[in-house]
Amino acid sequence: MELRSVSPWDGTPVWSGPADDHLPHIIEQAAAVWAAGLPPPQRMRELLLCLSASFAAEKNSAVELLIREAGKTEADAVAEANLLVRKIELSLGLGLERTPLVADPSRFPADWTGPSALWRPRGVALCVGPFNFPLHLLNGLVVPALAVGCPVIAKPSERCPGLGMWYRERIRAAGLERYVQVVLGGPSTVQTLAASPVIATVAAVGSRSMGLALASLLAARPEVVLALELGGVNHALLCADADLAVALPVLVDGAWRMAGQRCTATRIVHVPRSCVDEVIERLRGLKTAWLPNGTPQAAMGPMIQVAERERFQAAFRSAESGPQVVAGGVSGVGAFADPLLLLCTTDTERGSARYRAEHFGPYLILDVYDDEQQAVNRMRANQLRLSAAVWTREVQHFTQLAQRLPYGLVTWNSSTAGARSDQPFGGCGWSGNGRPAALAAGAIFADETVVG
Repeated sequence: MELRSVSPWDGTPVWSGPADDHLPHIIEQAAAVWAAGLPPPQRMRELLLCLSASFAAEKNSAVELLIREAGKTEADAVAEANLLVRKIELSLGLGLERTPLVADPSRFPADWTGPSALWRPRGVALCVGPFNFPLHLLNGLVVPALAVGCPVIAKPSERCPGLGMWYRERIRAAGLERYVQVVLGGPSTVQTLAASPVIATVAAVGSRSMGLALASLLAARPEVVLALELGGVNHALLCADADLAVALPVLVDGAWRMAGQRCTATRIVHVPRSCVDEVIERLRGLKTAWLPNGTPQAAMGPMIQVAERERFQAAFRSAESGPQVVAGGVSGVGAFADPLLLLCTTDTERGSARYRAEHFGPYLILDVYDDEQQAVNRMRANQLRLSAAVWTREVQHFTQLAQRLPYGLVTWNSSTAGARSDQPFGGCGWSGNGRPAALAAGAIFADETVVG
């Protein structure tokens, strides 16, 4: 199998090379590392700080490649490159405070007098990254696994093999290649690796179909911990007192930045009927700034591939009785997509796949409500409950609503997108299986032990 990538900006080649075919050797090496033991915590800290320095030294090359291969705008590429260093800082600080290790004597209480809950590294971890944050989200699993003492087999997205090679080179430069094997390949590679009896944890970010495939593969091996983040149909609620002038620019940023290719992208906004005409008029005016212009300096760049742009827009070309397009087009040049604005007014439309499913692209559905409880009920009925936002001037009203919304993240007067690395992160319902990452990622790769 050969992996190829072309730039979604202009279709020029970025990377072409073979997938890794020596998987048995990689698995054996990971097993040998686990059997021999990883370096003491202080030495692993030193190695991860070397990785941080390598990330910082090669930041410009990462930014360039994120733009060319992943279709990032310059601003989004810089932001992702900065997160690589930030992840190491958090994992070695607040992250390890959440998972004190039995293997580190300095973390065992000197004045121990009774039961204590400590953590042990579980074993070899398989980490599978997505294409939308091809460096940040893979690194966000690899670093916590290493920090708690687990060797890692890391599989970057096959849609960004050049970035996968960049990450492999940084691992080698930091002296971590013995403990992290970066493997290039597609779904069959993941299947082969996950099926190995050596693997103790599988942590993956991707589509729900990917999650279902991994769950099926591991169904007979409940001892393997499976941690999944599977996207979301993320809802925002404009309460009657919301400041539209402030809220709407933030909401379209959440919906259309990165061409809507974020798991936390805002998909549906619940709008009071009394102001829906004003909201549509304002959003049409804002839309102009989000039209892609073919340069990395634009607010929105291309989708990852031409085929993905076509797949996304096909969902809105049909005559299905779902929310109807009120602004934007369903054709495009190359991988560029016109951001879509849609209007939903009936229960029939709310029952459609156009409303209920996640479409990984730049769209925003306005759902009209007559009373707030209607909107809350619709938000609760959503199956892909990753992130939600509530816009109201009253903090007490927000906290009351937040307690009734079973989402992994509920924000106040903010976007559904842009989850913070210094907090736990994970979804509810079909968005994942309740194993939060970000700050809490270390707990994915370690077992809690009561010593007493």
